[in-house]
Amino acid sequence: MPFRSLLLALLVLTGAGLASCGYIPRPVEGVPPGAPWEALPLRKWLAEDRAEPIALAFCAPPECTPGLAVGVVRLKGKDAAQAEAVLKNPAALVQALQSPSRKAPSRQRKPVRTVAHAQPLDEGSLHGFTISLAPADASKQPAYGASLGRSTDDGLEIVLVVGEDEAAVHRTVREVARRELRL
Repeated sequence: MPFRSLLLALLVLTGAGLASCGYIPRPVEGVPPGAPWEALPLRKWLAEDRAEPIALAFCAPPECTPGLAVGVVRLKGKDAAQAEAVLKNPAALVQALQSPSRKAPSRQRKPVRTVAHAQPLDEGSLHGFTISLAPADASKQPAYGASLGRSTDDGLEIVLVVGEDEAAVHRTVREVARRELRL
């Protein structure tokens, strides 16, 4: 269950719908090939023209400890500009993640108050951030995320990583960015 939340968080971090492309998923450079890692054919699952998924893979426990989800996305136009602003200053993302839901809570569930922290992350010419997100009552361990991106003539390319182990997330975002964004 927590890993599904992490995967959802990865998709939320992109800030955009993902576009159509091929049926056969491309592996993510910088993560081990094959099992227990699984590449996802996102390009055929999602159909908005706001972003282009380049690659997405995940490795779920117990086969892979800690669990990680890794994505590479290309954004264009207004979406690229908005994402680049978040990469350079994730304060608005932190604020949004800490804000209680605007929707009325169901009768069975109270809104979960969260605490988020972000730090800038630079790797060579790439800019991004690391982030942690946890329930304010400390009832569960935090989820960790990291992103690195760079502007290109075609828009913005971003590597996103979400997982349960902070060190693994930080190590993976750097390795995937090095390979996918050709540092």
